[in-house]
Amino acid sequence: MKKVVLSVILSLSLFSCNQNDPTDPVREPEKIKFSGILLRDERGLPLSPVDPDDWNIKDTWVEQEMSLFKSNLKTDCPATDYEIIAYPNPTKGTSAIHVYKPDSVRLAIRIVDKNFKTLYAKDSLYTKINLIDYSQFGITDTVRVYYKFINGGCEFRGHGDVVIQK
Repeated sequence: MKKVVLSVILSLSLFSCNQNDPTDPVREPEKIKFSGILLRDERGLPLSPVDPDDWNIKDTWVEQEMSLFKSNLKTDCPATDYEIIAYPNPTKGTSAIHVYKPDSVRLAIRIVDKNFKTLYAKDSLYTKINLIDYSQFGITDTVRVYYKFINGGCEFRGHGDVVIQK
């Protein structure tokens, strides 16, 4: 009798381990939780206080964020004075991503929706101003712009949020 009970308990525990638990965060893909944006006018002037999480170059990314890019380089490199802004924000169409960096530094960008679906990807931007037509995504929502400044074997990571309006 004890062997039968033990066998049933063991079978049930093995069966339950193989089931997908919908509340298990490992199995459920993370969604982006937007906490605000840095409002900017059409000239790039800020209209709200700085959002300390957006548009910096010292992000620490989780695996899901790192997997948006093909490769990842060293992040413990000496500090730089790179800057990035997006304007206007919110946007009804085209918005500029303006960077301050040496000409030799490359910028890689991924724009994703709240489910981490990639809407836009560029790996080799060298220009100081890059125009993005957000209306091409066909949504009115907040999106996240992930970016990396790449200089030699080093990269400086960040993100910023952009609201797309009608």
